[in-house]
Amino acid sequence: MVDGGPAGERTSAPPGGTRLKDTERDEHVPPGGRARRDAAPRRLAAALLAAAVSPVLPGVAHLRAGRVRLGAALLGVQAVLLTAVAIAAGHGRSLVLELSVRPGWLLAVAVGSVVLAGLWAALIIHSYAVLVPEDLSPPLRLAGAAAVSVLCLLAVVPPVTVAHFGRLQRDLVTGTFAEEGGAGAAARPGRPSAPPGGDPWARIPRLNVLLIGGDADVGRPGIRTDSMTLASIDTRTGNTVLLSLPRNLQNVPVWSGRKRVAFPDEELLNAVYETGRERPQVLAGGGRVRDPGAELLKRTVGHILGQPVPYYAMVDMRSFRQIVDAVGGVRVCVAKPIPVPRQQVPAGVLKPGCRRLSGREALWYGRSRTGSSDYARMSRQKCLIWALARQAGPLTVLRSFERLSGVFKRSVSTDVPRRLLPPLVDLAAKIRNAEITSLQFVPPVISTGRPDYGKIRRMAGKAIRDSESGSHGTSGLHILSNSCT
Repeated sequence: MVDGGPAGERTSAPPGGTRLKDTERDEHVPPGGRARRDAAPRRLAAALLAAAVSPVLPGVAHLRAGRVRLGAALLGVQAVLLTAVAIAAGHGRSLVLELSVRPGWLLAVAVGSVVLAGLWAALIIHSYAVLVPEDLSPPLRLAGAAAVSVLCLLAVVPPVTVAHFGRLQRDLVTGTFAEEGGAGAAARPGRPSAPPGGDPWARIPRLNVLLIGGDADVGRPGIRTDSMTLASIDTRTGNTVLLSLPRNLQNVPVWSGRKRVAFPDEELLNAVYETGRERPQVLAGGGRVRDPGAELLKRTVGHILGQPVPYYAMVDMRSFRQIVDAVGGVRVCVAKPIPVPRQQVPAGVLKPGCRRLSGREALWYGRSRTGSSDYARMSRQKCLIWALARQAGPLTVLRSFERLSGVFKRSVSTDVPRRLLPPLVDLAAKIRNAEITSLQFVPPVISTGRPDYGKIRRMAGKAIRDSESGSHGTSGLHILSNSCT
């Protein structure tokens, strides 16, 4: 109802019945009240902005709110932390390597990341609380609380992710790598032994690691080591020679570490592993090692090649395809058609050409003997090793880390000690850019039925010397970058 005021001038009736004009009602609003109500959204936005930057600039919100001591203390803590990070940046690579392979440090990183996530969330909430206007309307107060909750969730994602990867890496290190290399390991030749902080390669010009491909399967008890390759690595340059022994070598001089072990002449080299597992007592010094089968095979291969073999790494070939799939496949060049089982690859053949193979295709590329031989298969296996080593870069591994860590824990066994992991990672970086050569002891150069083991030792020694000098005079020596592309 309008009762006769000037045109355009509205009146309202208070509870007592007297109507007030708008101009008269505005006179009852406290001075500055309307301005404060209009500024509330802007002050809320400023409080949220200060809360959002608080993990990066802690204390800014508190200084703005007049809490100088607390704000200065928070900024001081940040300055100390940034100084420590800057100092560590000069040793960033070695520090990361140390953290990535030390279970205790990995646990500390995981726990510290969770604590940091909680501190960041608390800092965001407190920074908002000291600046949020007290006279917010309920809708604005609810919107502010929701925004702070989102900020907290976004802030805790990075440290919680770091904690998750730290836990995965710790499980991988503790589940795959031994504390040390086994009983009496440090005394055997070829094992790095340096004081803490010293160069582990100072007295070891070459590191030899036996790479084993295990071929257990359903309905086939035991493990046949159908792939046995000694990787001999120059610790100065990373140049590597792959010395491959065929699985069907006979008259094998099985070696206990001190003397020859009784072994049937007609048995094949790939049966040595099972002999060690079934008869660990044949090992000189006792069978108190991580895997007596692998230990006996290491000693035998070292005896055959005339090279010390301190370490081994064995991959279950059934899980090999999972490793390849985890890194997104592997690109290889197929020289000629390779027949494979149709239940594994629907086409029934791997066609010639350079392309990326899936895990299943890569597995059968390395396993198939149909229409070829054990020796052709050995060559393809070396190309797979080379291709994976070249293509599985740090970013690829990081993207697939969760899958890879699970596969490695299930399918890889080794006696490489944890203390050796940091220098091994450095050495692996050298290998990626170094020359990798391959030598296979196969017919017609070597008869697998009646092998000339003296000739094998001489050829292995010459291949290693050629690798060190940059020569390629050894008969049958191939540069993988040439023969696998």
